[in-house]
Amino acid sequence: MTTLRCDVLVVGGGPAGLVAAREAATADRGLDVLVLERDRSIGAPVRCGEGVGSQGIGEFIDPVGAPWVSRRITRVIFWAPDGTEVRVAEGDVGYVLDRTRFEPALAAEAGRAGAEILVGTEATGLARDADGWHVRTAGPRGESEVRARVVIGADGVESMVGRWAGLDTRVPARDMESCAQYVVAGIDFDPDAIYLHFGDEIAPGGYAWVFPKGEGVANVGLGIVALQGRGRPAREWLHSYLDSYFPTGVRTGYTVGGVIVHTTVKRTVTDGLLLCGDAAHMINPLSGGGIVNAMKAGRLAAQTAVAALAARDTSARSLQRYHDAWMSLLGDDHVRFYRLKEALNRFDDAFFNQLARTVNGIPPERRTLARIFAAALVRHPTLLPVVAKYFV
Repeated sequence: MTTLRCDVLVVGGGPAGLVAAREAATADRGLDVLVLERDRSIGAPVRCGEGVGSQGIGEFIDPVGAPWVSRRITRVIFWAPDGTEVRVAEGDVGYVLDRTRFEPALAAEAGRAGAEILVGTEATGLARDADGWHVRTAGPRGESEVRARVVIGADGVESMVGRWAGLDTRVPARDMESCAQYVVAGIDFDPDAIYLHFGDEIAPGGYAWVFPKGEGVANVGLGIVALQGRGRPAREWLHSYLDSYFPTGVRTGYTVGGVIVHTTVKRTVTDGLLLCGDAAHMINPLSGGGIVNAMKAGRLAAQTAVAALAARDTSARSLQRYHDAWMSLLGDDHVRFYRLKEALNRFDDAFFNQLARTVNGIPPERRTLARIFAAALVRHPTLLPVVAKYFV
């Protein structure tokens, strides 16, 4: 069995793992940084709507004129359950990516910084001894082993690294959304806007989305809480949605997957190991968005790992600063967003239809989230404890 050695092993070649590898290799050129990606290519298959905010993505890589940007977004439109349209944002909102190009661009940057990337190579188990972590792998050349001083687990929603290391990464069934998405061509919509469509008959427990990829082409998908799906999988809900709202659209590709809408796991570190991104449930539980969150977590994980290696102390106690920094950065906010999600789930479609009409009575230039939630509070004061800090 072939044995490889490295200082930092990153398991997972998505946004979290690639940023972690780039940042670790950049911070200390003397470190050996290795990335394992189980899929045969970086960036594929695509498992999300590909939307990101302008400010967040700009922290890591310049999107202006980039070939991995499918569309710049300048508007956000909410659709109430009855179809009432509410425009809630105008300006430099964000981008819809082409992740088949975006992640290879991140991988190229990680490679230029000195990281090595192995595709088609899966971690199949790990164990720890006095020398660090021993990670078993399977790839094109058969089975091998990687010995690493620090492991960064960035292996996504289905993460096994955390479980193997003894961290509790279980997800309550009510906090796992099942998602399906088609690339749909030949449909009519505002190509500069993203659409979010809510309703119990649209996507129970979640929402549907339209994310433009170009003129007349968009990612159209939805996520549902499986326990609320009435025995129908997400793809069936999506078929009904497309038949109702985009009956003439041509479906050119599809993807399915799961999204965790829970809070960050209680422990993201143990001796010589850190979890980041979806593997640590670092997703906004209200929106289900996780790309930029993952990149922020990957950067923090790399910074912590490099500092720990320099200090020759990779104990859980030393690495705990990563968890604390994450909670201060976004994790505590996600706890509050989770409470807000739970509160909103108590309301029926009639509430959201009425809220949409109320918001449309606010001049477009004054439709801030604060005013939207203030309007909601008029009808349901019980929301106050969970929204006051952010929106009122």
